[in-house]
Amino acid sequence: MNSIPNSYVNPNVRTVGVSKLRSLNATQLRDMDKTLVIQENNEPVAVLLKYEEYLAMQEKMLSVIDAQSILSDKNAANSILSGRADAKAGNTRSIEDVRESINRNNPKK
Repeated sequence: MNSIPNSYVNPNVRTVGVSKLRSLNATQLRDMDKTLVIQENNEPVAVLLKYEEYLAMQEKMLSVIDAQSILSDKNAANSILSGRADAKAGNTRSIEDVRESINRNNPKK
């Protein structure tokens, strides 16, 4: 692998050599608006990105893992498909109707 296309990951990606990374201090890293692909001998070895971007990526990844977990559960997947079919057919109730029904069936003492 010789290089990574910059637009594939993010339009703000920039490739830099390991020596450039050594020259950056904490303030420069904090103020950086680019994601850096660190290369040695034209081979990518690491990626440096802002911590907030890392957290956003983690959040997205956890969402995908949660969705995969739900969809791999046959009962959950069937429930989702059934619910979508009901919604498409118009077999729905408003949240107010649902709350009224719950309150009728569970009167406060």
